[in-house]
Amino acid sequence: MEENKESYKQIFKSTSIVGGAQIINIIIGIIRNKIIAILLGPAGVGVAGIFQTIVELVRNGTGLGINFSGVKNVAENNTDSQRVARTILVLRRWEFGTGLVGMLVVIVLCNFFSNYSFGNDGYTYSIAFMSVTLLISAVSAGQLAILQGLRRIKEMAKATLLGSILGTLISLPIFWWFGIAGIVPSMILTALGSLTVSWYYARKVITEKVQLSLSETFSEGLGMAKLGFFIVVNGFVATISLYVIRVLIRTHLGMDSVGYFQAVWIISTMYINILLNSMLADYFPRLSAIKDNKEASNKLINQQLEMTLLVGTPMLMGMIAFATLAINILYTNSFHSAVSVLKWQMMASFFTFISYTVGVLYLSLNKGWYAIIIETLRQIIYISFVFFGWEYFGFNVLGIGFLIANFVCLVFGVYSAKQLNSFKFSIINVKYILILGSFVGLTLFCSLYLEGFIQYILNGVLLILASAFCLYNLNKMLDIKNWFKARYK
Repeated sequence: MEENKESYKQIFKSTSIVGGAQIINIIIGIIRNKIIAILLGPAGVGVAGIFQTIVELVRNGTGLGINFSGVKNVAENNTDSQRVARTILVLRRWEFGTGLVGMLVVIVLCNFFSNYSFGNDGYTYSIAFMSVTLLISAVSAGQLAILQGLRRIKEMAKATLLGSILGTLISLPIFWWFGIAGIVPSMILTALGSLTVSWYYARKVITEKVQLSLSETFSEGLGMAKLGFFIVVNGFVATISLYVIRVLIRTHLGMDSVGYFQAVWIISTMYINILLNSMLADYFPRLSAIKDNKEASNKLINQQLEMTLLVGTPMLMGMIAFATLAINILYTNSFHSAVSVLKWQMMASFFTFISYTVGVLYLSLNKGWYAIIIETLRQIIYISFVFFGWEYFGFNVLGIGFLIANFVCLVFGVYSAKQLNSFKFSIINVKYILILGSFVGLTLFCSLYLEGFIQYILNGVLLILASAFCLYNLNKMLDIKNWFKARYK
């Protein structure tokens, strides 16, 4: 029992460190997105969203997932100083090389991206200039991967937080002066700011001096690339799906509606990433270290899932209940068309919590094909539902389709984990999924089908009950009450 408490405390500690930084990032993001929405309007937010999608699309296609697989390699070799030094050097060189390839790909295809994304070649040169962000971001991601692999979670969290602050301070004056024309300069300077901060913390990592030829760098990096291949394909499938969705929205409703969708996507991913990034920072290295022990790995997955559900569910319910307020605070009232889509997407995120926690298993076991199949299935369902359901559901199809796709893939993902690692949910997690899932579902129902004061009263009651349930169970796991007594006696 004591061993279990220590494991829960380790999970909570890493979650709170990275999550705390993520929360501050959100506050910064609220300020940044609000000002950008005012300065650029829905069309400008849509243009920025398409630019960002192009960057992510090429990064996922050329980055080979080196930053993610590098975390695993650094973590596995952490006890061997010579080996970890070689791994870090290989990681840095491959990140630079893949970033350079990504930059060249964007330059070559800039005219294609402009015509397909915007229907004309007016953004060709902007996209070409934007390409340099791929090189800068790749190097920065490599620095953060080193910190994460060495489980220097505090330094990683600080680097991420300060990079966000610096990026905001750089970008807002540019948008003020140049409007939409400032999107690309802002992206470049923001990437440079993040690189500067990540380099500052990563340079404190002292390793042994090692000599590696280019051929040795290439051969040793292939191991990272093989695992990274699955991550690349996975991310590429997700990103190209978003790209297609944005083009479909522009075709049906115009660039303003792309901006509405972009707003929803930023809000949903911003808040969900508090938990997912916090979880992944320590969870993935720990799971990789015990991957050959099925009983231990399945136990850790269930412990992580308990923490994720208890911490994350009240957050989802709050976002569903107060989606209109969130849109007003984060953007402007001209984005109100996105409110119902945001509610559906936050409900879908409950299933994401579960599937993401279980899905890390595939990568820790080097069984990335499972992740690729599940992600491909998710995006095929999503795009198909949007394409064929637009006539019946209108703009809301974007949220409803996302919910259906996530649920189907959750079922498939849990089944795959059972076949692969004999995984099954613990009894306590079955209880949490049923109880907390019901809370989230009822909140969605009240938000969509009730109006006025009664909606907020019922949702408020549901949120209080769910929060009390989660806090009570977190206290049993972590002994929060006695911790506070000892600390503030």
